[in-house]
Amino acid sequence: MEIGPFFYPTDLLLFGPILRLESPTIKRIVLFLGAVVVLCLPGVPALASGVQATHVIPLAGVSHDDFLAHSEPALAVNPLNHENLLAASKMFTDPNHYRFGIGTYYSTDGGMTWHDNGLLPGFDQYKDGLVSDVSIAFGPGGTAYICVVVADGGNGSGVDVLRSSDGGKTFSAPVEVYTDTTGAVFNDKPWVAVDRSRGPNRGTIYVAWNADGEGSAEADPDGARPESRAVDSDVANGIEIARSTDGGRTFSAPVQVADFDVDHFYIGAIPVVAPDGTLDVAFLSMDSGGLADGIGLVSSEDGGQTFTPVHVIQHSMVGLPDHLPNSTFRNISLPTFAISPKDGALVVAWSDYRNQDADVMASTSTDGGKTWTVAVRVNHDRVGNKKDQFQPVIAVAPNGVFTCAWFDRRFDPNDRLIDEVVAQSADDGKTWGRMIRVTRRSWDPAIGAPRPEGRASNTFIGDYQALAVDNLTIHPLWNDTENGKSQQIRTATIGIDLFRR
Repeated sequence: MEIGPFFYPTDLLLFGPILRLESPTIKRIVLFLGAVVVLCLPGVPALASGVQATHVIPLAGVSHDDFLAHSEPALAVNPLNHENLLAASKMFTDPNHYRFGIGTYYSTDGGMTWHDNGLLPGFDQYKDGLVSDVSIAFGPGGTAYICVVVADGGNGSGVDVLRSSDGGKTFSAPVEVYTDTTGAVFNDKPWVAVDRSRGPNRGTIYVAWNADGEGSAEADPDGARPESRAVDSDVANGIEIARSTDGGRTFSAPVQVADFDVDHFYIGAIPVVAPDGTLDVAFLSMDSGGLADGIGLVSSEDGGQTFTPVHVIQHSMVGLPDHLPNSTFRNISLPTFAISPKDGALVVAWSDYRNQDADVMASTSTDGGKTWTVAVRVNHDRVGNKKDQFQPVIAVAPNGVFTCAWFDRRFDPNDRLIDEVVAQSADDGKTWGRMIRVTRRSWDPAIGAPRPEGRASNTFIGDYQALAVDNLTIHPLWNDTENGKSQQIRTATIGIDLFRR
């Protein structure tokens, strides 16, 4: 089995009790010493050609509840206290009938232990509907904002935001960003970002989502691929962006920044603020047949009031098939997007099928999104080896180092079981270094998998995972079935020294 340059260090369990200490300095020293000890062990080279049996990475269970499945996690780190992390995910009450809500978790010790809050407050009226697609962002003052899509079972849908001023322990009532009560529009895949730059719009909250009107796509709250139809200009059809300048208490009317038509459908918008305060929004483009055909970008230099036309930044992507070989879980090549706070470089990544298996690809712009590098593979296994890497997520630290995490099937000879893998780039995503296998063992995506249509032939492990970083630590967040019973949310605390030679 070809795995390329890979590092999977030995598990030093004696560090476990120390890593639960409250002092972040002590924990980072221990992580560093653990990496040093491992790298000095006989037979454990810095760049291993194989995978060692065990590892030093501390793993933590995040979900501690009675829900039957969890997926599509979100994660953010408090900029005023890096020991405070806030996470959220789908929490399933009935996986076989795709019934779930959105719940949260928080950590006050750098991700070593987690408090499970259960479902978000304020959504009791949606018990027969839908609360889904959660994203999280912290503002410059340490207030957290959680964004979700809500639907009442067919008569309307919208986007709401909740605030937390205590690191995720409690939340405000939901605030309406946008609501359609007619049922003519399905609002899908919202994403929240906050301007933490030193620009004039510092503190502005942005929410981007796709409004799927009856004329643009078959509205489908389960996220199935759309089928384009004739466009009806009387209803919303496109990527929408709204903003708040009062700390998330009210939001502006949305601006439609990318129109759907008979040839294009957009989904998965991710807003990110550059160091100079420019708002950039990347999203997936689909053709009339519902196949991924590119990644689009729009930008705003006036705090989200006006936007550039859509600029297609990737033309040559090949989207994943509905189901990868040897599996039943659905796929979509949603992009992941981040901007360096150090030099403003834009990096977008996605999962691509151009080599007849799924690879994570990345591309970089250093001129504000005008031009982009040729896409590079983030995973280093042999091209076309029929091993799949998918659902990437990228994040960038204050020092400009990018991290990418993804699901990887290379460790299973049958290309069915899944692991979590991470890699870093110190040159704005142009090259990616050694890969670290985070999970201790491969997990089975068929165990306890929800069924969006109630059919075993189409199951669900989520469309995306999560990642938060700072200059010293990496926190990937994902769902797996390591317990052998159900999908649970898990995380890891990875010291950056493990990536160094």
